[in-house]
Amino acid sequence: MPSVTRRPSRSPEHRAAVVAQVTAAVERLLADGHGFTTLGVQRIADEAGIARSTFYLYFPDKSALLMQVTETATADLFASAQDWLADGFADLAALERTLRGIVGELRAHADVYAALVEVAGYDDEVAAFWRARIGAFSDVLRARIEEGQRAATIGAALDARITAEWITLGTERLVAQHTATHPASEDAQLARGLAAATWATLGRT
Repeated sequence: MPSVTRRPSRSPEHRAAVVAQVTAAVERLLADGHGFTTLGVQRIADEAGIARSTFYLYFPDKSALLMQVTETATADLFASAQDWLADGFADLAALERTLRGIVGELRAHADVYAALVEVAGYDDEVAAFWRARIGAFSDVLRARIEEGQRAATIGAALDARITAEWITLGTERLVAQHTATHPASEDAQLARGLAAATWATLGRT
């Protein structure tokens, strides 16, 4: 009887489980002080409890892995920002709560973000991935600003595209710098200041 070689399951459920194992393993290794660029695939696979061959079934290279880890780590961050655009755009208190959550999420995944910034400096694919992720939010914010301008609730003199990009990119960089250099006890102050600055930029009172 001919032998039958069983291929690893690649069902959506199995894929999700493997991706979760690997991304969690990478976050643990980064938190332990390992640099992403020097972190070997075998070490990641061992930490995740999978075979090296299984790793390559789901991640063609470490760039793909970092993009998946970053997407997973920032999912809640982007979800809360999108919720604010959908439900709390006219509410300063909602904006402050959203920013407090964003600061907390970035602080919780600071090692992943640091790895992303490092690799994006020399890997065009990773850099393009993050620009697209940030850009998608900026595009939605621009649309909401334009909607507010048509309703006369946001200053008509603002350039919607530039304002949206300034708020998005400025917030990203400031929060990243803050979480890298300031204690968590100062996060609420940052959120209040960013909320007030954003509100003033939009011409709200």
